Amino acid sequence: MFNRSLVRKIIVFRLGLTAAAPIFLADGAYAQVIDNYFPAIGSGAGELAQEPAQVRAMGAYTPLGKRYGPLRIDADGSESEGYASNVDRNVGGHSSAVVSTQGNLSAVSRWGKRDQVHGNINVDDIRYPSRSIQNRTNWTANLGGVHDFGHDTIGVSYTHLSLVQMPTDLGALIVNRPVPYQVDDGRISYTATTHGRLSIIPQVNVQRYHFDYFTPTANQPSQGYRDRVLVTEGVTAQYELRGDSHVLLVMQGTEIRYQNPLENAPSRDSNGASVMAGDDFGMRGPLRFRALVGYQTRRYRASAYGSINSPMAEAELSWVPTRLTTATLSVRHGIEDSAFENVVGYTFTGARIGVTHTYQRNIVFSAYGQIQKANYPSAPAFLQNTVLYQEHNNQTFYGVGAEVQWLINRHMRLSANYDFSSQNTVGSGQFPIHTFLVGFHLSL
Repeated sequence: MFNRSLVRKIIVFRLGLTAAAPIFLADGAYAQVIDNYFPAIGSGAGELAQEPAQVRAMGAYTPLGKRYGPLRIDADGSESEGYASNVDRNVGGHSSAVVSTQGNLSAVSRWGKRDQVHGNINVDDIRYPSRSIQNRTNWTANLGGVHDFGHDTIGVSYTHLSLVQMPTDLGALIVNRPVPYQVDDGRISYTATTHGRLSIIPQVNVQRYHFDYFTPTANQPSQGYRDRVLVTEGVTAQYELRGDSHVLLVMQGTEIRYQNPLENAPSRDSNGASVMAGDDFGMRGPLRFRALVGYQTRRYRASAYGSINSPMAEAELSWVPTRLTTATLSVRHGIEDSAFENVVGYTFTGARIGVTHTYQRNIVFSAYGQIQKANYPSAPAFLQNTVLYQEHNNQTFYGVGAEVQWLINRHMRLSANYDFSSQNTVGSGQFPIHTFLVGFHLSL
């Protein structure tokens, strides 16, 4: 999907101590997994993520990395082992032991007031000894930077993602093995600051999706028909009410062009537009609220697919009663792209709440709960009386989890986490998934 979450930041500078993030994310339902890798709506390209308050508070346990003048290099890795009750993420799936290996290397160089360049590469390998068909390796790489002209700034970034899609991803096909795909993302933005409180940020983003080949079957067609290019142009107007509060107006247009159309099927190409307005209420004290609301439309080139129109909203409420405790509630609603041959788009709604608390600065407890729902329209009329026709349908995901981490020193930590989810793939009833892992982490 071309709209990125207001509350997500691209992780390009990793400190090795991410107290709020679990060591292993069970394959829950996500509208678009890649949304986790890209910046917030209205933010410029090439920016770095901010350190969480808990990381700053736990100074004695924060990895220092290596510094060479203005250059800082960070590296970390982990090995986790445990058990998953349903590694196929499908009805009647198999159970297996789990071995998860992760590694990350990043570098950033800063100079002047705001100039910086950065790079990052991350590898995540998951093995199931009793179900090797589900083994998978994801890796990502990112380069970016910001140049300060003294008043204005320009930002650029390039990201490559090598990921897999699972049947529990909302909008995904029901397949019995991971579907590998690649994403290349390039973006550029220019932040023009007036002499008053108004800033204008025009930006362009180009994404290319490529799905790797696997031998098709009657029930699992080749995924080449999903290869596509997305071009998004946008402009953000940001007005500073005070130092900790901003008003945003965001306008975007998006063109989606598919590279390999399905045989004897209409084109899936589309054009879309969205308008959003919102505020970052940097409330004085422990509360902070950020929100964008608006409307978006997507019109398909083929009249058989018609158009999709939907309100959109993204919001986050954070409560930080102490430097060691954070509670966050986030919600999102909008239009997503589908993997199905017979449905090209759908509406998505999701909500998540998470709590993180640090005890005596080196014991970190965290827990979360979430719900996600996809509503699929009926297949177009030209598919009636074929095996591809389906009526209006929906898919729902519920998940909860908890984790505890013991920070031994700046370079080592132990962790244990448990995740539970209950969901349905399209056409099936609810099925539960339990995952438990313990892990050891090393940081530079």
